[in-house]
Amino acid sequence: MLEIIFLGTGGAIPTPKKNTAAVMIKYGGNKILFDCGEGTQRQMAIAKTGINKGLNQIFISHFHGDHFIGLPGLIQTMNFNGRKEDLFVYGPRHTKKFLTTVKDMGYCKFNFDIIGYELRNGDRIEGDGYSITAFDTDHNVPSLGYIFQENKRAGRFNVDAAISLGLKPGPLYSKLISGKAVEVDGRIILPDMVIGPPRDGRKIVYSGDTRPCETLFNAVKNADVAILDGTFDSSLKDWADRTGHSTIKESIECGLKAGAKKIILIHTSPRYSANKEMLYSDIRKDMTNVIISEDFLRLNVPFCD
Repeated sequence: MLEIIFLGTGGAIPTPKKNTAAVMIKYGGNKILFDCGEGTQRQMAIAKTGINKGLNQIFISHFHGDHFIGLPGLIQTMNFNGRKEDLFVYGPRHTKKFLTTVKDMGYCKFNFDIIGYELRNGDRIEGDGYSITAFDTDHNVPSLGYIFQENKRAGRFNVDAAISLGLKPGPLYSKLISGKAVEVDGRIILPDMVIGPPRDGRKIVYSGDTRPCETLFNAVKNADVAILDGTFDSSLKDWADRTGHSTIKESIECGLKAGAKKIILIHTSPRYSANKEMLYSDIRKDMTNVIISEDFLRLNVPFCD
């Protein structure tokens, strides 16, 4: 199962209904957190994601407070809950310096190691059945977006081809699927005779805060889900440009042109709390693959073939 849990979908200031940035991907037994705004551990408790089990990787997009200030609290909560496993924190320039500060805050002795890595455009982290690749974004401080890419899957088993070769359903099918050759009536049947080419795994892109840019467009190409900056409506394009953000219209255009199957907009400014209609003014009724996320939205990402 591949699931996205939106723990914080608001802008720089939390509101009663929207917390600051935090998105979790659950894949198999792994939980991967992208950004950690203030109070993220409380959002995790409400969403019942668990605090320690499976959560070993945290990716920070940039060091504006609404994207990282919850990390000290989450780390201390992990410690109070008896964590022993190493925690890996990835981010742009200054990540190691920040983690040194976190470890020195307060009178707290940690029972696990916190290991920081500073990433650059194109750096790739291998996981259990997936990889995460960093890409440069266009904000007003050093910033990164991230691509979650599931490993390639085996090709489809061609039952008709198998039958034509004299194979009957049963254990021989399983052997071929596992990559082993089998023998039928003195003939050797190889896996590639009945199994198609490998299929692409699922792809999720998390942009963080950014202006539209070439690296973002390239990252979003053919994504199953693109989680993009939707801070302002199009009437505030000039302000978005000055502050290093995207309008909803700009992010939708980027996602559609890049072929994203689903576009999820987050980081909406608190100015829209009492006037949500303005946010939706740039979304046409036929754009059924575009969502402005609310906190605690859970999205299962299916295979598309």
